[in-house]
Amino acid sequence: PVADNRDGSYLTMISGGGLKFGIINIVGNFGTVFVDQSYWQSAIAAKPASAHKGYLLGGLVWFTIPFALATSLGLACVAMQLPISSAEAGAGLVPPAVATHLFGEFGAVMMAIMLFMAITSTGSAEGIAVSSLVAYDIYKTYINPQADGGRILLV
Repeated sequence: PVADNRDGSYLTMISGGGLKFGIINIVGNFGTVFVDQSYWQSAIAAKPASAHKGYLLGGLVWFTIPFALATSLGLACVAMQLPISSAEAGAGLVPPAVATHLFGEFGAVMMAIMLFMAITSTGSAEGIAVSSLVAYDIYKTYINPQADGGRILLV
């Protein structure tokens, strides 16, 4: 039984902790989208006809993948009664524990690859955003206002 969930159920959408997490997540991610340069750069670079489709699809996937993974792996952990403490669960160790239990060493490798891909994607987007800010907002504005596209590309 879960303390803040309706009737202590694992399968409920009425959860005090879930509500708090949802509010924090929505507020934080709205801030991220409006402030983060990589989102703006992607929107400007995309063709207008495909930009809205990409953002809608990205939004759906952004919700679906974490929700599906968290729900299926969390419930699998409870159903298989894996020996995971609250501290380990709070540290995010349920997915690798379930994957390792179900698939052995290959499950651990799958989780490591998924984590690596997420970190690489984030790092790539942020690296591109920072380089764009440096090239256009610092170099072109203050150092060489007459720089053309080819020169900015070299920066």
